[in-house]
Amino acid sequence: MIKVYSFYSTTTTTTAANTLNNSICKRIGNNIIFRNNNLFFKFNFLQPKTEILKRYYSGCSASNNNNNNIYNKMNTYSSLLFYNENNNKILMVKNNINKLYKSIPHNFFGFPSLTSSEPIKLHEQQQQLLLQQQQQQQQQQQQQQQQQQQQQQQQQEKEQNNGNSEKLLLNNKFYSSQLQLDKIEKVFNNRNSFKRENIYYLGSLITPYYLELLKRCYFDYYLIIVKDSNCINKNKLENVLVESISTTDPASSGGTKEKTLEISMEWKEPSEFLKEFNLHHKFITPESQYLLKMLSLFSKTNNEILAITEDKSDLGITIPLEFAPNIESIPVRSNTLPPFNSTNLIVSQNDSHILLVDPGANKEGSIHMCNIIEKKLLNYLRQFINGNSNNNNNNNNIEENKKILEGKNISIFITHNHKDHWEGIGILEKHFPEATIYAHEKTLKNVESGLKKVAVSGFPLNDKESVDNFLNEIKTPTEIKQLDCHTNEKLYIGNGGDRIFHIVSTPGHTDDSLCLFENNSKTLIAGDHIVGFGSSVLDFHTGDMVQYIDSTHGMINYLCPKIAIPAHGPLNFDPIVLLNNYIKHRLLREEEILNAYKSGKTSLTEILDIVYGNLESTLSFMAMGNIKLHLQKLKKENKI
Repeated sequence: MIKVYSFYSTTTTTTAANTLNNSICKRIGNNIIFRNNNLFFKFNFLQPKTEILKRYYSGCSASNNNNNNIYNKMNTYSSLLFYNENNNKILMVKNNINKLYKSIPHNFFGFPSLTSSEPIKLHEQQQQLLLQQQQQQQQQQQQQQQQQQQQQQQQQEKEQNNGNSEKLLLNNKFYSSQLQLDKIEKVFNNRNSFKRENIYYLGSLITPYYLELLKRCYFDYYLIIVKDSNCINKNKLENVLVESISTTDPASSGGTKEKTLEISMEWKEPSEFLKEFNLHHKFITPESQYLLKMLSLFSKTNNEILAITEDKSDLGITIPLEFAPNIESIPVRSNTLPPFNSTNLIVSQNDSHILLVDPGANKEGSIHMCNIIEKKLLNYLRQFINGNSNNNNNNNNIEENKKILEGKNISIFITHNHKDHWEGIGILEKHFPEATIYAHEKTLKNVESGLKKVAVSGFPLNDKESVDNFLNEIKTPTEIKQLDCHTNEKLYIGNGGDRIFHIVSTPGHTDDSLCLFENNSKTLIAGDHIVGFGSSVLDFHTGDMVQYIDSTHGMINYLCPKIAIPAHGPLNFDPIVLLNNYIKHRLLREEEILNAYKSGKTSLTEILDIVYGNLESTLSFMAMGNIKLHLQKLKKENKI
C-alpha cells in the first residue's frame, strides 16, 4: 500500500517531520524524503501557491504590475497525475488535433488538465494562518527540539506494539477540496474506484515570462492514486477536458467541427516516458518532464535533491527548459527590441562538450547568466570529469580536465550580428577562456571578444536532394575528431557524432543570418528568422525581403521542422503553419504597398499612412524599414 506524504516549507511541516523516526526520514534543506517499503517519496519539488505567485510572476515580469492583476495574464490549469500504485505507471495523454490547446501542445504528451478560470486563490483564513505560522516559527523551534525526543520514543513504542501501520497525512487538503471533483469522478469507469482521500496537492509551476502581451500557463498539480490502469475511461476523460475549456478560450474552436479535442491515452512508468522523449519518439514539455522525473523517484532509492527554490535568476537551472532531447531554451534578459526583453540562450550538453547559442545577456541578465554558468554548465563539466575519472591522476589527465573546465570543448554559436545575440560573450570569456565562437564572418567582425573565432557560412537551402544528402551525411568518430568537431556546415557536440547541429544559411533578417537544425528531433534554432509573438522585423540596412521569403520556403520544403526555437519569445510547436503564415502575411502587406505606390503614394511616409495607419514613433520607424525592403523586392521583380 503506497502512503503519500506531502511536505511544505512551513513550521507545521517541520513539526510533523520530526515525529517520524530518523531511520526512515531524512531532511535535506526544505526537501524531505520518506522511505516506505524501500520506496522514496520526495515532495516540495514544486512551489506552494503563495511562493509561485509572488516569485514567478512578479519576479520575471518586465513591468511593475500589481499582483492583483496576475490572474488575468495566465492560462490556468489543474493537472491530474493519475498514478497506479500497483505498477508505478502514470497516465499521459496526447493532443491529436487541437493546435490552440495550451495545456498540452498539438502532438505533445502531457497530463490531463482541467482548465480553470483562474488559479485557486488562498482563502483569507489560510493566508492569516500561514502568516501566524511564520511569526511563530522562532518560538516553535525550541519546542520542536524538546518534543522530538518524546515523539520519537512514542513512535518507536507504537511500532513495537502495533507495527508500522499508522498513516500520517501531511497533505494540504484545502487545495484538493477546491478541485472540480464532480468532473474528475466522471472519468472513472466505476465511480466507486474514485476515492477523494487519494488526491494530493503537490504544488504549482508556471511557464517562463517572455513578454507582457502573452499569457503564461499556470499549473496546479494533483496526484491521484488509483489501483487499476483500466479505471479511467478515454471518452469520458476527453469529454470532461473539453467541458472545462471556456467558450472564450481559443482552444474551444481549435479542433474539427465535430470535436475540439481528441486524445490518446498511455499508461507507462515515468522513466519509460522520459526514455521515449530522449529517443525522439515523443514530444513532452519541460514542465511535464520535470513531473515525470519526480515520479520516477518513487521506485528509486537515492537521496539526491530534486529541486531547490528557483527565481528569475535561476530560471532553467533547477527545472531544465528542455523542449527537445538535450536542447534547452532559457530566456535571459537582453537589450532587444520591444515587446521582448530577453534572448533565448540555447544549451545542449553531451560528453564533455557544450553548445551555447546566442548569449545575449545584458547587465540586468548578467546575474542569471553567471548562475547558468556556475550552477549548470560548470556543474555538468565537473560531474563529467568525476564520472570519467580513474585512479590514474597523472599530469596529462589533470591538464586535460583543467582545459575542459576552461571551455576547451565549449562551442558558442551566434546566429547573426545584432548585439542582443552576443552581448553576454564577455561573461562566457571570463569563465571559459578556451571556448570557441562560431558565426558568419560578417558577424565575427562585430563581436567584441578575445576568444578563438571560426567563420562558418552554412548550407544553402536550394533543393531537396542536396539538403537531404547534407542532413543524412555520416562521419565516423575518428573523422569528427580530425575535423575538430566542426565543418563549415556542421557542429558536432560530443565525440561520438551522435549529436549534430547542421548550420543552415538563412539570409533575410540580415545578410549574415544563420540557423541551426537538429535532424533527429527536427528542431530549428531559428535566431531572428522567427519570433515567439508577431512577425520578425528585418534589418533594413542588411536585410533582404527576397532572401527572407526564399529562406522561409527552404525551411518549409526541405527542413520540415517540428519544433522552432526563436531567439525571442516562446517556442512554436507547429512551425510549418507559422512559416506559411509569415509568407502569406508578407505578400499581403506587399500587395498593399504596391497598390499604394501605383496610386501615386511613392514616399515611405505616404505609404506608411495608407498601409499602417497611425503608429507609435518607434513602430513607425520599423514599419518604414519594412516598406523599404518590400519596395526593393518589387524593383528586383520589375513590378515598379
